[in-house]
Amino acid sequence: MLDTANYICTIIEDMRLIFIRHGDPDYIHDDLTEKGKREVALLTKRVCSWKNITAFYQSPLGRAKATAAPSLKALKRKAKTCSWLQEFKYKTRMTENYPNKKWAGKDVMCWDLLPEFFTSDKDFFDKDHWYDSKFMKSGNIEKYYKEVCDGIDGILAEYGYTRNNKNFYDVAKPVPNHNWNEPIERYHLTSVKDDYPEEPTLVFFCHLGVMFTIIAHLTGLSPMQLWQGFYVAPTSITILNSEERLAGQAWFRVERLGDTNHLTNGGEPISSSGYFAEVFRE
Repeated sequence: MLDTANYICTIIEDMRLIFIRHGDPDYIHDDLTEKGKREVALLTKRVCSWKNITAFYQSPLGRAKATAAPSLKALKRKAKTCSWLQEFKYKTRMTENYPNKKWAGKDVMCWDLLPEFFTSDKDFFDKDHWYDSKFMKSGNIEKYYKEVCDGIDGILAEYGYTRNNKNFYDVAKPVPNHNWNEPIERYHLTSVKDDYPEEPTLVFFCHLGVMFTIIAHLTGLSPMQLWQGFYVAPTSITILNSEERLAGQAWFRVERLGDTNHLTNGGEPISSSGYFAEVFRE
C-alpha cells in the first residue's frame, strides 16, 4: 500500500455512480406497496436536491420505473431504460442434494441459496469462475452476467472510461487525483467540499441483485459475496466514485452502501424486503 503521508490529493473531475433500489415492492403486480410510495416521496425530495446529475438510467421493470418517475417528473428529466438493469433473477436447476428438499431438482433464482450450498463450492467466490459451476451453467448465467457487465462498461465508455484487460479503467482524459510532489499533513487526502468541481454523476434506478452484480464487476469481486453478504433496503442509495491515483488509471470504490437517511429523517421505517431478518431501526 502506498504511504500517503507526504502526498497531496489534487481536486479533479471524477466519475460518480449512484444506484437506487426501488421502493418497497409489490412483487405480484411489479409495482410499489403503499409503504413503497411513501418511501419514494421522501426519496424524491432527496434526489431533487442533488446538483448537476448528468444522466438517469432505469430498469424496465415496473417497480423501478415507479420509483424513478416522481424524481424525473419533478426535475423534468428523462431516464434511459436499459434491459440489463432488470433484476438479476435468472433461473438455474437446483441440485438433487440441496439442503432444502422442497427445491431439489427444481428451477430457482441463481443467488437465492442456503449457506450450506453456496459455501460448498469455492468457485462461487472466485471472481473469474463463479459462473463456471454445473449449477450456474444450467441457467447460462455467464451470458446474463456479461450482458450486465457490458451494459455498465458501455455507459462508462461513453464518458471516457474504458475497461482494459487488467480489469480496471483507462481514462481518455487523464487527470489524476494525486499530485505526488506536494506534501501535506498526514492523513489529509482531500480538500474542502467547496473546492470540488462538478463531476459527471450517473443515477441508476434498479434492483438489489443487479446492483450487486454491477458493484462486484467494478470492484473485482464475485457477486456471490455481495448477494449473500450484504443488504440494501428499498429506496436506499449506494454511491461509487472513481479514483485516478495515477494518470489514466481508474478504479471504483464504494463510498456509501444502502444509505437510508431520507427514510430515517422522514420518520419512515426501513423496509426489510429481501432480507431474512429484521433491520435495525433507530
